[in-house]
Amino acid sequence: MRSLLEISKSGLKSAERSLSVTSNNIINANTPGYTRQRLEKSPNGMQMSGSHIGLGVEITGLTRMRNQMNDVLMNQKQQDMSFMQGQARVFEQLEAVVATDSGNDLDLSISKFLDSFSELSSNPQDMSLRNSLISNAQELTGKFQDIDRNIERISELSRDSGMKSVEKLNSILSEIHSLNKAIEQGEAAGKSDNASLDMRVARMEDLSNLIDFDSQVTETGAVEIRVSGVTILDSDKAHTVTTEIDDIRKEFTLRIESGKTIDVTGGRLGAEVEMYSKQISEMNSKLDLLASTLVEKVNEIHRNGYGLNDDTSRNFFDPAGTTASEIQLNSAMKMDPRNIAASSVDAEAGNGIIAADIAELRNELVVGGRKMIDFSIELISTPGTKLQNLNSQIEARDSELNMLKTQQEREAGVNIDEELSLMIQYQNAYQGAAKVMSAAQNMYDTLIGIVR
Repeated sequence: MRSLLEISKSGLKSAERSLSVTSNNIINANTPGYTRQRLEKSPNGMQMSGSHIGLGVEITGLTRMRNQMNDVLMNQKQQDMSFMQGQARVFEQLEAVVATDSGNDLDLSISKFLDSFSELSSNPQDMSLRNSLISNAQELTGKFQDIDRNIERISELSRDSGMKSVEKLNSILSEIHSLNKAIEQGEAAGKSDNASLDMRVARMEDLSNLIDFDSQVTETGAVEIRVSGVTILDSDKAHTVTTEIDDIRKEFTLRIESGKTIDVTGGRLGAEVEMYSKQISEMNSKLDLLASTLVEKVNEIHRNGYGLNDDTSRNFFDPAGTTASEIQLNSAMKMDPRNIAASSVDAEAGNGIIAADIAELRNELVVGGRKMIDFSIELISTPGTKLQNLNSQIEARDSELNMLKTQQEREAGVNIDEELSLMIQYQNAYQGAAKVMSAAQNMYDTLIGIVR
């Protein structure tokens, strides 16, 4: 009689708990990051007088239906995806500042400038040609300065965005540390904190958007996180990441309290560090190289020539301005275009040899073994080329990520139809267990009545 009561009691408890879990699944069907749960059960019984007596059902645990390996793979893919998307955003900005819709790009400005010298070589005494040359030269120097100013602005934005990403990184690490403590307490008590586990999965996804990392779950249930071999989160604490920025050398260093530096090469923060420290800096260096080469080569030839006023040797560009931000005409040219040296011989106004020599620079390999115009075309096309390659990679990686998300959704997501079917099943099980208890109670009452 007692076994019947124990069996029905365990059945009622099992059905009630199962119904509670299923109801929770249904209610959270549209909750982002929620993982469906299942009550684990096993048959209960005992050996008695040479036979096995069933004692109902025993609840053994509550399982989250989630593939942890899939989570790891998704985080890895998301790290790569966020890194490429971060780079693509900056390359898109760089493309906008070096390549215009009007077509009046740096290569065209250099070409117009050298064409002006070519035209002047045919008629060195024509003041309109000299004025046109000054105008085209000023347009060119303005173009250099404008591109440099915009690139520097993008560099500053990348730096500031990186600093904000570090603040967010510290916030996420702090949240994961708090969740670790809640999960460890649940594990120690033998009761898994599934809500905290789901929240930690969501925070880990947020983290994978920011940085590349390796993670490991400890025996106590806490997750440890390392970046480039350096632990930034363990069961004891979340290490605070700080930034050290050198705007002159364009260095963006990340460091924790112990003094160890961490090398972030993935995620949005990795892209921001990469673009600030390398890609933008390299582009600016190439722009400066082009500007300094132009100043040096034009001045070198121009100093050997003569203008219309006197036999004074003059630079065409200000020799002190050898970067894209500082390039400018020699004030003597702007004050009087007659000072432009077109002649190779003093007092030969019709001699245009020097102007022709400067125009011939377009065909000389003077910048890294390339022609100035070819170098400038490569410079302004680099962001667009890299952006196109990145977009192709992003598309492929997005497909991989969606496939993994679909797989995880099939396992961890809530299917309303399935849950409703299980609800009916558990309701029937509850009713069945209740009938067993009722039958046992009737038998007990009958037995008591006979004894009396």
